[in-house]
Amino acid sequence: MRIYRPRLSRSPINKDFVKYFDIIEQDQGAVPTMPVKSGYIPPPLALTHPTGNKALLKYRSMALPSSYDLRKENKLTAIKDQGSAGTCWAFAAYGSLESCLLPGESWDFSENNIKNLLSKDCNEGYDRSYDGGGNEWMVNAYLARWSGPIRESTDPYDSWQGNCNTFVPVKHINKVIYIPDRRSYLDNCSLKLGIKNYGAVFSSMYFNNGYYNDKNAAYYASGGEFPNHAICLVGWDDNYSGSKFKSAPPGDGAFIVRNSWGKDWGDNGYFYVSYYDIWIGRSNSLFCTVDNPAAGDIIHQYDSLGWVAGYGYNQTTAWFANIFEAETDQYLNGCSFYTASPDSTYSLYVYKNVIASKPRSGELVKNLEGRISDSSYFVKKFSSSVSFKKGQRFSVVIKLTTPDWNYPIPVEIPVAGYSSKARSQTGQGFISNNGKTWYDIYEEEKNASVCLKAFAMK
Repeated sequence: MRIYRPRLSRSPINKDFVKYFDIIEQDQGAVPTMPVKSGYIPPPLALTHPTGNKALLKYRSMALPSSYDLRKENKLTAIKDQGSAGTCWAFAAYGSLESCLLPGESWDFSENNIKNLLSKDCNEGYDRSYDGGGNEWMVNAYLARWSGPIRESTDPYDSWQGNCNTFVPVKHINKVIYIPDRRSYLDNCSLKLGIKNYGAVFSSMYFNNGYYNDKNAAYYASGGEFPNHAICLVGWDDNYSGSKFKSAPPGDGAFIVRNSWGKDWGDNGYFYVSYYDIWIGRSNSLFCTVDNPAAGDIIHQYDSLGWVAGYGYNQTTAWFANIFEAETDQYLNGCSFYTASPDSTYSLYVYKNVIASKPRSGELVKNLEGRISDSSYFVKKFSSSVSFKKGQRFSVVIKLTTPDWNYPIPVEIPVAGYSSKARSQTGQGFISNNGKTWYDIYEEEKNASVCLKAFAMK
């Protein structure tokens, strides 16, 4: 009797990622030429399906002013300088997080720790050098695994030095929102809503000095290969004159952009990018919500390099699970995963005394359902915790529906030149098309891990 096995598919690879590594191969391993003090590397994962009008749904009815500037709202920390390293992405991510915490909390987080711990020299690093390029997904993984953030004073920035020093984080990331790429030059509502309601938005752009008007600190690119620089969008001006750019765009309007090249560059570290720039407003993220760590916090995880690809069964719904073992007596109080689509829905199950390789065996001790309004890294806190004894095996099971996206399962996988150090074992992560028949993800994709974490307290 032939046993039916559902067909598993992987999400399409980001075209900009392919182009970036094609250039490396053509240049016999040389990193593509980047502008001085840049370094954004396109990730292999691209969420191309969400549209702008489905993002930040709870704010869609808000009226927006013709201009807005976070500099006037006490919502930005001091301008920084990445020096000679290609670490714009780390500065842009923390530019977003620090901004979102203001004015209630003022922080200066360590970009140095990000650039070093995520390098190929460290156990849980990517295939980049300590001073090399990166992207927002790397920072998301670093924060989600509780490597940071840490204070700048704990690990001061040094573009010339790499190490693998680890420290106790001063915050735990609770949410990262992914705002869709712009669909047109004037498709800016979601980005504006993000800035207005949260703070600085991590974004990418193509930077070439030939497009820059130094006199007005104004930039408009009409060409380029792929995004090569990460910055923060911190405001806008719908009436910013097109005559201020080196070459005139089709119309007026510009984003106010925060750079990481020091206060002596641009307009005290800021510049203006035309709405009609062909690259601005891609790969947008809001590093927006954190929790305070507590003594005895525990994290269970297998995906230290985070979300690299989506998997699914040619439908918007799929199941995924991880089996963990309690190393001490503890109380399970939450979990986290990634969702690719706005308005996604989930069902969550926790089982204790699980049989090996059977994530839905044992005793069901938690079952809840919910809706996630934004594409995001999502942390779900439980209103009541579940107790486990040392040595007890338990599972966290998710049924996730991601509208318009047939790859609901977030997965870490090895990708040559990017995340080749990803490792897993059998018996950890499992996937299913129906919640009944389960497949070990290691058997489907060697060294793949389900991106699903569990949180507990002693």
